[in-house]
Amino acid sequence: MDTLTARPRVLKQANLSLIRKVLKAKGTATRAEIAYETKISSTTVRSLLSEMMQNGEIESVGYDESSGGRKAERYGFRPNRYYGAAFCITGDQIYGLLINVCGEIVEKTRLEAANGDFESAITAWMDEQIKKREIKSIGIGVPGAVEGKGYWRTNEADGKLYKIDIGDSLEKRYKIPVVLENDLNATAIGFGRCYAKEFPCENPENTNMAFLYFEKGCVSAGFISGGRVVRGHHNFAGELGLLPMEDGKTLDACMAEPMEDVRYVDLVVRVISFICGILNPQYVVLGGPSLQKDCIGPIGDGLSAFLPKHLLAEILYSPDVWHDYFDGMASLTAAKMFDEVQFIKEQPCL
Repeated sequence: MDTLTARPRVLKQANLSLIRKVLKAKGTATRAEIAYETKISSTTVRSLLSEMMQNGEIESVGYDESSGGRKAERYGFRPNRYYGAAFCITGDQIYGLLINVCGEIVEKTRLEAANGDFESAITAWMDEQIKKREIKSIGIGVPGAVEGKGYWRTNEADGKLYKIDIGDSLEKRYKIPVVLENDLNATAIGFGRCYAKEFPCENPENTNMAFLYFEKGCVSAGFISGGRVVRGHHNFAGELGLLPMEDGKTLDACMAEPMEDVRYVDLVVRVISFICGILNPQYVVLGGPSLQKDCIGPIGDGLSAFLPKHLLAEILYSPDVWHDYFDGMASLTAAKMFDEVQFIKEQPCL
């Protein structure tokens, strides 16, 4: 029989973490619902809910209709009790976002990063925020491949890859959880969330989508399969610009050349066809400052003529990529707020 022992303080923190995750996922919940979802005894749940009420973390949001017995009290987070801090970096721009426990953006500020020193910009903003609020998590969207709490970025001067361990540094400084995500992956997550809000019948856990981003002769992508981000073995999935095209050129090299609409449509149709043949997404989203929006219709027509129906993806357009990026990082940061103590069952050594 499996047994589990823990120090009382650690066990309490683990139980609190489970309760918080249930409240966040459900929005509101009764004591019975929490006990059922967490498998924590009803007595322990009652005691912890009382403590959370006293410290102002949660509040009563009313009572359920009676089914013949005592009405069940329903609880929910006070949205302005805890916050997360999210940072969205792309190119030389960085924004700071204040996120409430519900994943809503309550404040957005463009930060100044002298000479590309993003960490100094982040710490300056964070130091001001923690004087006024209790920050429970940090999320950072980065323009590179994420590895652990750092990311790889190409130095424009010598073309070499360098790892920037910004997450480790911030976690040591503030002693709170930090999550890093590639900027385009976060954008894909954000678009999927916004699309699900607009069309409630969509289930984010079943999302199969490719998000193609067009910028300055460069094409990159974020992929979501079965509701999960596709990262690849070395976290470099989505580097579409390296695809070989005709005459030995890469896709990025072709996109950097002046071209007529017919040529542009042909290139994009070819790339999307590769993606549909490999990943079979339900949606392909197009966005970015260099996207030729007038070509979206012809691109869809070209795909319909080229691909069989069972491989054809629906073409969608993202009019505001920054909005998607912000929403994606807000979601990831809010999810990290209660990533505190949890039990993991270790597998026996072979």
